[in-house]
Amino acid sequence: MRVVVTGANGFVGLHTVRELLNVGYDAVAIDISDSKLQAEFHRNKHCTIVTMNILDDNLEHYIEQGDKILHLAAVPRFEEASQNPQKAVRINVEGTLNVIHACIEKKAERLVYSSTGSVYSRNAPVPIREDAPREPDSVYGTTKKQAEDWIFFYGNALPYVILRYGYLYGKSKDWGAVGAFLKCLREEKRPVVYGGKQTNDFVYIKDVVQANLLALETEHTRQAYNVGTGRATSIKDVCEVCIKAIGSDLLMEIKPARTFDYPVFVYDISKAQTLLGYNPKWNLLTGIEDMLK
Repeated sequence: MRVVVTGANGFVGLHTVRELLNVGYDAVAIDISDSKLQAEFHRNKHCTIVTMNILDDNLEHYIEQGDKILHLAAVPRFEEASQNPQKAVRINVEGTLNVIHACIEKKAERLVYSSTGSVYSRNAPVPIREDAPREPDSVYGTTKKQAEDWIFFYGNALPYVILRYGYLYGKSKDWGAVGAFLKCLREEKRPVVYGGKQTNDFVYIKDVVQANLLALETEHTRQAYNVGTGRATSIKDVCEVCIKAIGSDLLMEIKPARTFDYPVFVYDISKAQTLLGYNPKWNLLTGIEDMLK
């Protein structure tokens, strides 16, 4: 079975392509940059690397009838999307539309789309269910919601699964909470915490990869699923776990909270557990310890 992965050179993409090949899929790895893909997979006969922008009209040439498409390509950061909303719209919205049309044209088996908890309203009841109001208040969240809406619009012509990731962390992501904290600590610099009291649902990359692979095979398509742990952890506690795990005696530096951070964010993951068979295996401490091995 072939899986076409967009954004394959990115954080989630590399981890997912690695596991797809490990369990026996053939992968078509598409990204505008291919440096990490070439370094790891250029000799793997089961991985075809394609250097391409997802806005390219030729995208459909790399999709065959019956392929499963895992669409990860995006402008992934709040700051980048806010500073350049036109680029975020082009990649996250128009790029997704191009992927959808290519999938329909070539009769792909399904589209699995990596979305985000940022599509939800800041005032959504917690723990957040998939039917909570989608009222994003960031450029990034708005573009991801618009992409979801286009997928819903074409849902009769294309089976889909939408995965709304929680707060991702893992090896090779050295930005955001966890990654940035560990990077500072390795450099013997004080990690910076913005606010500290706000909570999030921190999900380890290996659990996200598990969800991606389950979504490629589930019979329960035309659904959206929360992908997290169902546990809320404050940013301050996350930093303290990082300090403990790395064995540092440095103290965190507290700065004012940022406007785009949700004060309380935690998922209800029962739908993914029931329908996908998703079972997160990593808590924050074991995930960070695994990163540090």
